[in-house]
Amino acid sequence: MNDALSEQVMSALAKVKHVPRESITPESTLDSLKLDSLDKISLLFELEELLGTTIPDNALNDVLIAGDVVERVRSLKDAATAGS
Repeated sequence: MNDALSEQVMSALAKVKHVPRESITPESTLDSLKLDSLDKISLLFELEELLGTTIPDNALNDVLIAGDVVERVRSLKDAATAGS
């Protein structure tokens, strides 16, 4: 999972949590990053801006690890591309 989208998501997580990018891996849990509901909304805004797409507010409700965030965003982005 070392692609541009993964890097964008990991960088966005680092920016939202004000931690070094290198400290976040796909296996990092959102709990270990202390990502709360407000952080998730901030992350969604950051990703929407980076990717130029709309992401539903509840898109990350059941996500537990950073790698799952990447996969959720990837599937939403793919669905948006397929629908247009």
